[in-house]
Amino acid sequence: MVTVPWWFLKMSGDENDDLAGWTGKRLDQLERVLSEQEWLAAERFTVADLLMADVLRVSEVRSFGDRPATEAYVARATDRTSFKKAQADQIGHFEAADQKRAEERSN
Repeated sequence: MVTVPWWFLKMSGDENDDLAGWTGKRLDQLERVLSEQEWLAAERFTVADLLMADVLRVSEVRSFGDRPATEAYVARATDRTSFKKAQADQIGHFEAADQKRAEERSN
């Protein structure tokens, strides 16, 4: 959760906030875990992976250094058929809303 305020501080230009160091340390710990196991808990894909992969999909969060196990983890999670379907459904929802708004403006 700390990545949310860190990200907003970074976007506002505060690159040297204390959260950056803390976030980097947590990502280092996560890299160690992911270098030893495929998923975070129960030796299978769980809601923990769903939530963590969503945070880690943000490239700014992963920008703290070279973490190959973390990159592979994000690739595994986002390559799942269910992820691809959920993402396509979400994009479809946004596209339908955009189309509806465009139609309303043209009327």
